[in-house]
Amino acid sequence: MLKRICVLFLLNSFILSSVLPGSAYAQALTLPAPGTMLGTSEAYTPLIFKGLQIQPQNPMLFDFIVDTGDTGLTAGKDDAAIRTESQKLIKYFLASLTLPEKDQWVNLSPSDRVR
Repeated sequence: MLKRICVLFLLNSFILSSVLPGSAYAQALTLPAPGTMLGTSEAYTPLIFKGLQIQPQNPMLFDFIVDTGDTGLTAGKDDAAIRTESQKLIKYFLASLTLPEKDQWVNLSPSDRVR
């Protein structure tokens, strides 16, 4: 009996939700009028690698030189956040090293043939 009551309740809920309008509200966008000139946004420099140092004793040990850019992160105070963001960049860099050389090709000369 309890099972039938639950099934009827769910069935009625589904039917009523498809028949009655929902209570969804669209938010107004604050877009400029068409034809209005938009200014450029401020320049932003994310956290980036500035350099890479390879240890002569162990060539597989890298020291990455990181610039925090305009992130507002400062060494000493935000070390954990800098380390987290740097780890993402390190993973991207190491992933790029695993790509086969035959798949890495860029045509910088317009006179060269297209591959």
